[in-house]
Order: sequence, then structure tokens, then C-alpha cells
Amino acid sequence: MKTELYTEADLKRSVHFAKSAVYLHTEPAGAGRKSVSGGYLSGKSAGDGVAGADHIPGGNEMVIQDILDWLDESGRVYSFHGNRDSAVSGFSPLEHYRSGTLTWIKTQHGYEKAGSPSGIACAVIQDGILPECGAYIVSDDSKELFFSILQHFWGKAQPEGGTGAGTFISPEAEIAPTVSVGCGCTIDGEVHIGDHTVIGHNVVITGRVRIGTGCVIQSGVVIGIDGFGYSRDARTGEKRMIPHFGGVFIGDGVFIGSHVNIAKGTLDDTIIGSGTKIAPSTHIGHNTVLGENTTVICSDLFGSVRTGPESYIVASTVKNQSEIGGHTVIGMGSVVTGTVPENVVAYGIPAKVKKINDSGL
Repeated sequence: MKTELYTEADLKRSVHFAKSAVYLHTEPAGAGRKSVSGGYLSGKSAGDGVAGADHIPGGNEMVIQDILDWLDESGRVYSFHGNRDSAVSGFSPLEHYRSGTLTWIKTQHGYEKAGSPSGIACAVIQDGILPECGAYIVSDDSKELFFSILQHFWGKAQPEGGTGAGTFISPEAEIAPTVSVGCGCTIDGEVHIGDHTVIGHNVVITGRVRIGTGCVIQSGVVIGIDGFGYSRDARTGEKRMIPHFGGVFIGDGVFIGSHVNIAKGTLDDTIIGSGTKIAPSTHIGHNTVLGENTTVICSDLFGSVRTGPESYIVASTVKNQSEIGGHTVIGMGSVVTGTVPENVVAYGIPAKVKKINDSGL
């Protein structure tokens, strides 16, 4: 597929640009990606790897043995009970179970709350549950196993390379050829993006930003703008915003949900450790450092917050310059105003330590 390069003025006059809302895949050559830097892209693609009915629940019939073969090939630990030759056609949730499909039973209580449906063709269940199923796959981590099966057999393939219509990429940006960028994005400045990262639509990445490999950045995310900070003029009393000279460093395998804002550092970088997962509508203030595999869900972290690895923060407000230890959980609705040690569960206003963290989060 050819990708045409337009000026901004051309695109404003372009009916195609105004109506284009499909995902664009450009030719994957590394030199080809560099050739589109510094301009807007416009184009359309016949598809992005979706195989029609194969991705519709119920549209891809198989036998349970097909699933078990894949589990064995991928080295999964499980046990199976039932008829391996039974047919499975798609998947459905337990609460609205559809005959002949695969489902997930997380807890005995959830199974009973759903009415203990009978006639389930096959279920992935958590160890310790006793369902009435024709066949079932038992796992200590049934959630991970179930959704891995769905992704392998019915999931949509991640795009590999390509840039969406109306996206601007500055000449300074260095983007690996396997990176996929959606429509209407702005990538402006000394931006480096590693292999197999997927960027959604209308994302803004600006300034000095490094993003690792295998990251997912959903639509509407803003990374690298100045954080909030001002000084007051001693003579006039006027508030003046402080310029920021740092950047943003994002490790490998990071997930950033829609409408997240990550401000760049004042002097040093704001750092998002590898494996970190950030839920939609979260604010990460300037100079913040998140340890590896941290989880932040719908929270506001103000400037210079520090977390250790594997910390878990849920729907909370974290005051600037607070510190949260590794393997610590901050419960929903909390306000963190200082230091919280590692390996604990803390919550409340202000957040106080309630117990040792044995939750596995």
C-alpha cells in the first residue's frame, strides 16, 4: 500500500482526510517510516488482521482437544476433566451462558449467584470450585488462562507497524518499524519508541520521551507536557509558570489507559518502570518515579511521588513528595500525605497502615 505525504493545508482541503477514520498500515520498511517524519499522513487500509467470523464469539467451532493442545504447547499448568472431543463454539460469560460455548468460573459464590447453570460445554475454573459441567479445565490462575485462550483462538491480532491518517511525526522522532500509531496523533520532539509498541488514536507525545518495547498506549493519552508548578514574582506578586527541562522515561511492557496524563520532569525525568499498568483517567505528576510492575488505577499522583516495585494504588489521591513502599496496597478512596512503608495495606483519609499485605496484589 502506498502512503501519500500531504502538507497541513492540503489535508484541510482534503475530503479524504475529513472522512478517514480507518486504521492505516504503511509499508513496513524502516526507511519508509523515516520518510513520513515531519508531515501528515493520509490513507486507508483494507484491514488490520481481523479474520471476520473467526473473531465473533460462536463463529469458530473447535473441539476441546484443540484448546488442550495449545495449552500443552505453551507450557501451561492445568488439569482437565471431561470429554476432550466435545465441541466448543465461541465463548460467553457465565451470567449469560450460551449453549456450546467456553466460559469462566472464578468463584463458587459467583457460580451459584449465576444460578449454577447446567449444560456448560466447557469451563475454565479456579482450583477448588465444583461445577456441574460437561468438561472443565482447572487452574490456579483461571483468569489468566481463560483470557489467554480467548486471545489465542478468538482475539484480534495486534497491528504491526503503520501510521494512521492525520498523524504528525516530527523529524527528530525515532520510531521502530514495528510500532503501530493510530489516527490524529502528534509525536513531536526527541521521542524514541521501541519495537512492538501500539499507540491508539489522538495521542500526544511531546518533548524528550523514551518509550520501551511492547507497550500499549490507548487513545487520548498525553505524555511529556510541562507539569504544574509556578513561582511568584516578589515585586508584582504575579504567578509565573515554571518551565520544565526534564523528560519522560517509560520502560518495557507498560500499559497506559485512555486519557492518562504523564507530565515531564522539572529537571530530571518522570519515570514509569517496566511492567507498570496505569488505568484510564489517571494523572502522573512531574518528577514521579513508579517502580517496576506498579499498578495505578484511576488515581491522582501529584509531583515527585515515589513508589517501590509492585505497589498497587486504587482510586486515590497521593500528595506531592509522598513515598509508597514496594508491594504495598493503597485502598480505594484514600489520601496519601506522607510515607507508607513496604509490604502493607493502607487506606483512609489520611491513609494509615491497617495490616500486612497478604493479598497477592
